[in-house]
Order: sequence, then C-alpha cells, then structure tokens
Amino acid sequence: MPSIKLRAPLSCLSLLAIAGCGGSQLGTNPGQSVLVGDATAFSVTSLGGGFGPPPPPQGAACDPQLWTYMVHLDTSAFDWDRCDVSGATTDPASYTHASGSRPLSSAELDTARSSARAVHVSERDTCGADKESLSMSVTSPAGGMVYGDDFYACAKQYDHYVNSDEISALSATLYHLYTP
Repeated sequence: MPSIKLRAPLSCLSLLAIAGCGGSQLGTNPGQSVLVGDATAFSVTSLGGGFGPPPPPQGAACDPQLWTYMVHLDTSAFDWDRCDVSGATTDPASYTHASGSRPLSSAELDTARSSARAVHVSERDTCGADKESLSMSVTSPAGGMVYGDDFYACAKQYDHYVNSDEISALSATLYHLYTP
C-alpha cells in the first residue's frame, strides 16, 4: 500500500501545536457545535488530497491545495496562508505564496462566527477518497482542539471529527473573506 505524504504550511503546523495544547474537552460530544461561547479563534486548514488538480510543477514556490484561514474572534482579525496562481498552471513562476492579515468588518465577523457555529462534532466513520483533507482548530481560554473532516474519519488521524459538509461550507465562507 503506498504511503500518503501530507504537507502543510508552516503556520498551520505551529497553529496545530498551539491548538492541540491545554487538554481541553471542548466540543467532543456528537452534535455539539465546535465553536464554544468563549472561543478566541478558529481556523480551517487544507492538507490537499482527493481528486483535485495535479500538484504544482517542479520549482513552484507553493502548492495551492495547502492553505490555512484563521479568524481571531477576540481581535476581529483574519489571517491567511495560501498559494495563489496567477498564470499558466504549468509555469512554476505562476505560483506565489500569500500570507497576511486584515481586520474584519462586524458583518464579516458575524458571518464567519455563524458559519463556524454551524460546524458540529460528528460520530460518522466515513472512508472517502475524492475530497481535500480539511481540519479545524478552535482555541479558547480553556485550551484548544483540532478536528478532522469526517469524510476521512476511518483513517483515525484525529481524536475528534466534524461534519464534512459543514466544514466545507465554513471553508467556502473563509475563502470569500480572502477574495471578497
């Protein structure tokens, strides 16, 4: 059986280390929203995979399948770490690493918060193959938790999973904050 190599942006790895600390029992019951009332931040990360586009050409600066979007509920800031493609996908020069931060308007913050509240802990044990691998991190004063997308729950890579359709909807909401 071939091994699967997952790569993540450096900011994602540091976020996962932070969010995994604290021993919190936030959002662990099936059906419970993962966004607790005192949450200070949440993020969604793509580790790529599925039946997406082919990998970038050799020499490209980054991979557009790997990205992280983070919302700081306590400061109304939105952070991104992603790869933009601005030309032919066969040209390595078309791939540019993009990271940054911007303030969210009240309406944007409300939209992001509502979309995150709609993500619930799942008890499904799905074995999918044709979707990017997503994860979600939630932090609060009590600690943090990292959830996997239940589309790949049978792989048992996370202690807790969230509903695939809901995390995908949140992903789309956050993408639109990056590209309004």
